Amino acid sequence: MSKFHVTNRLVLKPLNTEDTFNVLSFYNRNREHFEPWEQKRSLNFYTYNYQYASLAVEKDLMKSKKLLRFWIFPKDNPNLIIGTVNFYNITKGCFSNCQLGYKIDHEHIGKGYAYEAIKEAMKILKEEYNLHRIEARIMPSNIASIKLIKKLDFHNEGLARSSIKINGEWEDHFVYAYIEEG
Repeated sequence: MSKFHVTNRLVLKPLNTEDTFNVLSFYNRNREHFEPWEQKRSLNFYTYNYQYASLAVEKDLMKSKKLLRFWIFPKDNPNLIIGTVNFYNITKGCFSNCQLGYKIDHEHIGKGYAYEAIKEAMKILKEEYNLHRIEARIMPSNIASIKLIKKLDFHNEGLARSSIKINGEWEDHFVYAYIEEG
């Protein structure tokens, strides 16, 4: 896998443990913004040691091709993380699919960065993994993500009731899928 990828306005690249402070800063800046959409985080999630260990695990998962994660930086500020896009639960063989996750810094939402980053990451996923299906699970109240995922040609396959524990509560999620034809 190449080290980084460039779009019109963004740089996408995997990170390692040397980038722990930058990742920690991203999560701390966006703690309140992300909380309504994520699992309940323990306090140690927002520590250097936790993020260091997480980056180390991600590196191993990427080597074994079970995860593909890019951190998103603006071209004009290449040291500021403004988001992340990842493909996880990567399964080859007859399933040939994965799950999509993404986050954008609260100060950078509504600028089209998520669309630009995910579109590029999907190209990389196709070239390097050649998967047939990408799934995204989105809470019905997350209107911005629903609009984004539809713009990326994902299709709603239905509602998975009480499927993911978010902030300590079981929440319904729409299941969206992108099918790579051919």
